[in-house]
Amino acid sequence: MRLAGSHATGRWLSLRGGAALKSFVDYSHSPCVRDEQVIRALEILGLTRRETSAYLSLLRDGTATAEQISQRIAIQYPAVYRMLHSLESKGWIEASHERPKRYRARPPRIVAEESREGRMDDLVAAAEVVGSLHEAMPSRSRGTDSDLWICKGTEATGRKLREVVHASRGQILCASPTPIAPQILRLLLDAMGRARRPARVVLNEGNRRDVAELDASVEPHVRIEFRFPARLLPKTRLAHTFLFPNDEQVFILNSFYRDGELVAEKLQGLWIGDMDYVRLQLEATLEDLEEAARRSRRLHPLG
Repeated sequence: MRLAGSHATGRWLSLRGGAALKSFVDYSHSPCVRDEQVIRALEILGLTRRETSAYLSLLRDGTATAEQISQRIAIQYPAVYRMLHSLESKGWIEASHERPKRYRARPPRIVAEESREGRMDDLVAAAEVVGSLHEAMPSRSRGTDSDLWICKGTEATGRKLREVVHASRGQILCASPTPIAPQILRLLLDAMGRARRPARVVLNEGNRRDVAELDASVEPHVRIEFRFPARLLPKTRLAHTFLFPNDEQVFILNSFYRDGELVAEKLQGLWIGDMDYVRLQLEATLEDLEEAARRSRRLHPLG
């Protein structure tokens, strides 16, 4: 079984590892790339700081014995042997069979690509193991502090949103009675798209144009409806978007607008895990949807 999260994680590592590989290979061909950038790239690909120094020494100055490498990078002779053995086991260098051994750096693009693929496989396997864990159901006697979780700011709120969506095991319902900024819409659709779970997203008519512009990036399992009618809104307002991953949890995304513009730093998320509260909020949301449908039928009667 391959986790949905594994694909996203693997894609992240592929992008990050790709950037590291490019920086490193560019460096091997051009002196314009900064040393710090290359060192960071090699560390991302799995080398320690000392291993990085030894590999770059071989890459720049050619084949050498352990003693020569020790002198080049100013590391004590016994420690160099351990480091060279580690580099050889990781596949970054090769050793001759003569005495004393001579070491050479393997081609940068080949070893960097091998390292990236190996780390990606390890990360996917680790994600499979962690993803198979199950969170213990909390006790009914728990305190109210464990039923609420507040996060503020785009990064923290987006992270919690993705967590809530990925925790869902069935269809997700998302309702936004009033229009939301395109940035918030993208945040929601991206989280639900990556989760690969069926989702019903009910929006305000005021977001129809925004959705049309995002149409190519909306995943097929995300169904979008426009049930809430557009209406004149104040320039300064607070919009509430409700996301139900199941009938036991709700995530409320609060976006603040001043003079008609989203104030991103005021973005706030509220996760609630109290089943009674969630039931009441879900009933209220579904009632709002029914009322919106009745209003639409009155305004646009059939026949």
